[in-house]
Amino acid sequence: MYTTAEILIGKYGNQHLIHLTIKEPTGAETAPDLAVINREIGRVDGIIAGYLRQRYALPLAEIPAELAGYAEDLVIARLYGYIPERGIPEDIKDAAKAAMAWLRDLQKGLATLSVATLPPASTGEEPGTGFIRTSKSAADRIFGDATLDRFTGRKG
Repeated sequence: MYTTAEILIGKYGNQHLIHLTIKEPTGAETAPDLAVINREIGRVDGIIAGYLRQRYALPLAEIPAELAGYAEDLVIARLYGYIPERGIPEDIKDAAKAAMAWLRDLQKGLATLSVATLPPASTGEEPGTGFIRTSKSAADRIFGDATLDRFTGRKG
């Protein structure tokens, strides 16, 4: 997990999260709905992992502070979206947009985390890189270029 419910409660406050996670508060609530918070944390974790998995070995051994902060921004934006009629403040929207832009930059290699990255793509020469070496060549194909072109609709 890139953040936790406890971290969010510490950062945003118990009452604020009660307001965001309980659809019809009675005023007697003493804690936010942790099931809602944890569900949104799980969704954000999945989004982040989707951006990271091409460049970083997951799970990360430690969560860099910048990644944790962006995870918090994304989760709080999703919590505001849990009850859409309450509206999402512009600063929350802006922070979530910035987090998504940063994740796209991470995926493209324009930004980096201070953790180990995946090894570069291998030609199969180095064992243990996680890439498979094969003895097949273009001559081993069952279908020739003309047949493949007919299947794919390509013009030869």
